[in-house]
Amino acid sequence: MKIQQIVDSLKELGFTEYEAKIYLALLRSHPANGNAIAVLSGVPTPKVYETIRKMQEREVIFTVSGGDKGKKVRYSPLPYKDLLQQKKEAFSGNVDFLSEELTNISSMSDTNWTELFVIHGYSSSMEAVESAIAHCDSEIVMSCWCEELDALKAPLTKAYNRGISIVTLTFDEGNNTDVLWRNFKHYGGDIASHRHSGELSIVTDQSKAIVLQSLNNSPHAVVSSHPVTISTTRNYIRHDIYVNRILHDFEGVMKKKYGKDLESLIKDF
Repeated sequence: MKIQQIVDSLKELGFTEYEAKIYLALLRSHPANGNAIAVLSGVPTPKVYETIRKMQEREVIFTVSGGDKGKKVRYSPLPYKDLLQQKKEAFSGNVDFLSEELTNISSMSDTNWTELFVIHGYSSSMEAVESAIAHCDSEIVMSCWCEELDALKAPLTKAYNRGISIVTLTFDEGNNTDVLWRNFKHYGGDIASHRHSGELSIVTDQSKAIVLQSLNNSPHAVVSSHPVTISTTRNYIRHDIYVNRILHDFEGVMKKKYGKDLESLIKDF
């Protein structure tokens, strides 16, 4: 039996180490007097009665009198099912209370605060992107590599089936670019591809922007709900789509003027 693990779990519910050990000892054998509790629990005898007194105040254990004309004092525990039900109700009530009160406090804020923070790590960053997709209500605009599109295809498909408008741009060719929504292909020149290495940009509902960079030693994402960041990121993706549609429609003319990889255009600045 994993006694220490149970003790640690009881401590998460507000018990001290000694209280948890005494409660478990009484569950195994009750009613019991102080000396028996000390032996069963391993709690030092001088600490047993002090701990019992505090547990009685919380009604976690109770006094049971009997024997020798009622002069023997022994102790029994609150049944564990009752204990767990009390803790469950207290926890739920506390969560409900905090939910209401923190909402009220937040609504009274006079700070014009906008979300802006950095998420470190590729997996955590992708979870943030997936969460933004799952909670989207109307529109998703995104540019990324096919590896990320493949990883996000399932949540994007669910969003599309909910009626979300989705437009994506992929920087490379892949096996999973056959999607239900409009997906545009970025021009595949080496210079252009290099400049977008490790990049993912997404705007949801014109209310949240996430920019992920995954090609360095510390992959991370910047998440923002600032209107300027949202507008700039959304326009960046849309203008990239516009340019690449023009390149696709007038590829011959563009290559003739700017070179095979459009180098004279791209390297201009």
